[in-house]
Amino acid sequence: MKNAPLTLEFGTVRLPISADGLLHAPSALTQLGLNAADQTAALDGVNTPERDFGAGPEATLTVADFTRLAFTLDTPQARRWRRRAQDLLTHAMQGDVRLAAQIAERNPDPEARRWLAARLDSTHARRELMSTVARHGGAGTVYGQLGSLSNRSVLGTDSATIRRERGVKHTRDGLNATELLRLAYLDTASARAIQERGAQGNAAILRLHEFVARRERLGWELPLPGAAAPSQTG
Repeated sequence: MKNAPLTLEFGTVRLPISADGLLHAPSALTQLGLNAADQTAALDGVNTPERDFGAGPEATLTVADFTRLAFTLDTPQARRWRRRAQDLLTHAMQGDVRLAAQIAERNPDPEARRWLAARLDSTHARRELMSTVARHGGAGTVYGQLGSLSNRSVLGTDSATIRRERGVKHTRDGLNATELLRLAYLDTASARAIQERGAQGNAAILRLHEFVARRERLGWELPLPGAAAPSQTG
């Protein structure tokens, strides 16, 4: 039984794509308005490893090379792709969440989509905590200290170490979904505790956040009720 062909969808355009992310070159270049002869010229000097799309080995094109050609070719079709790119850039700069949703849904990896949801939750929770701290008299270094407490409690290290070891510029970009969700919970719980207990000033806020962090960590580390206890001998 043959598997259904893979396609990359962009609006109403559907391009055949291999399992390792390479576009079917003839189809992609036809989208850019090139006939067979022009396609051969356009691919001169371009790496085009062959893949089987159902009719035997055929030339492929990376998505990056397709994008580059869309910005360099002077065909009506290529110009339409450039107008689409302008629209995308405009929506991206405006933070259009519908565009973000469309991009996320196009990603075939469910773990990547789970990571994105956790990343957004974590960012929102951190903003809510910072806003709550400001309303309760927090100022100066307390914001960085709150972040350090959270990182050491959940991650066991500081932000600089995470960025260096995981090769990212922003700490949260290097965390997995579970770590992000734990941080989101910790920030949300601390914001709620600060409001409910009326904590005022840096010292009170930090003490409360440290207490909530310790409780979250213990809850994460303790075995579930009914879990088998470690065996003892002697």
